[in-house]
Amino acid sequence: MASPKRSQRLPAVGWQGGHGGVPVERKLNLGVIGLGARAASLLGVFRRVYRGLRVAAVADPEEDGVRRRLRDAEVSERDTAFFPGADELLRHAGDLDALMIGTRCNIHTPIAVKAAPTGLPLYLEKPVAITYEQVLALRDAYRGREKSVVVSFPLRVTPLFQKVMEVVESDRLGVVNQVQSVNNVPYGGVYYARETYRNFDVTGGMWLQKATHDFDYLNALLGTPTAVSAVMNRMAYGGDMPHDLRCSACDLADTCLESPASVARRGDDGGVGLDDHLCVFGNGIKLQDAGAALVAYDDGTHASYTQNFLSRRSAASRGATITGYKATLSFDWYRGTVTVVDHHRDHVDSFNVKATSGHLGGDEALARNFIDMCLGRDESRTDLASGLLSAAMCLAARESAHALRWTPVGDVYSESFPDRDLPITPTPANVEPPS
Repeated sequence: MASPKRSQRLPAVGWQGGHGGVPVERKLNLGVIGLGARAASLLGVFRRVYRGLRVAAVADPEEDGVRRRLRDAEVSERDTAFFPGADELLRHAGDLDALMIGTRCNIHTPIAVKAAPTGLPLYLEKPVAITYEQVLALRDAYRGREKSVVVSFPLRVTPLFQKVMEVVESDRLGVVNQVQSVNNVPYGGVYYARETYRNFDVTGGMWLQKATHDFDYLNALLGTPTAVSAVMNRMAYGGDMPHDLRCSACDLADTCLESPASVARRGDDGGVGLDDHLCVFGNGIKLQDAGAALVAYDDGTHASYTQNFLSRRSAASRGATITGYKATLSFDWYRGTVTVVDHHRDHVDSFNVKATSGHLGGDEALARNFIDMCLGRDESRTDLASGLLSAAMCLAARESAHALRWTPVGDVYSESFPDRDLPITPTPANVEPPS
């Protein structure tokens, strides 16, 4: 193969010279496949956490956009090699120390499988897979080295949730019998107004987009899930308007609550954005706008979970209530609060755990974990096994909502997975098709 052009030559792996020639910080050359806004923001966090990290190579067909996003994130592009696709970048994997995959959701798995033979540490965006077939392919590609992958599950590593786990593990609550969790999303309109988000074939739907985070922290609290019973509906978004209609071409834009004019008047966009966008009442939208799941765990406990995409302003809520014999603990990421109410004495403790960085402090924690993993100082705290389990739960929830029955989650690492029949007739019609 011919040598890459000068802008594609990867920087050498090495050590930064310190005082008197003593190495102070090892260089980490990172290759990024798919560098959108989310990946760019994470790279900014990575660089703040570890100055020795260098974006050595990027595979993305939109080089100009990538360069702009890197500059906006204050990440140097001076020594970065740019490639049009993953295959071209992976030919130079020997010059890299780690990889990040930040592509659209439907190709997380195919690219991760391609990257597996490199043996490089991997930062993988969620959801890690959007179909049962992808779950199996990813499982097989990384079997035995799941802890070389950091899945982008920032909630479980946020300072607030770490405080929650500290209280739970102290036995302050006693025997826990139930968790009630909620995710009332204040920016839900983005999933119905933006093409990349509302395309079901790309995202896999709202279970995989949002519940994947929440199921992961529930698993951290309760252990191994066995089955899911779920419902979902779409009552507000979607409708009978043309699917490709934009506000700028709509006769109802002056009165529609989701138009740029209405957004400007009320000062809260609910996620649809301030600019011209696709109609949230388009007739091709398949995504639910509300869902609920009951999750059974192998020790007899259970969790309830609800997600809603109509909530706005201070109606936003993301957190849970954990009920034990001795006390009840409630927490909310948006408010940064943890409250413990004792059952057998008149005593309440409240903690404020504020974090202003990305994903309420979770992105920085994940970045530190990823850097430590690359340097051989730690293993992944949100490994691939947790990502595969969460994806399997989301798929089971979607299936259950169509079949209107309990659906087993199954053991991802069993050769019989998946061990269920897919429903033939979706119920309700036209809402998040099953796999």
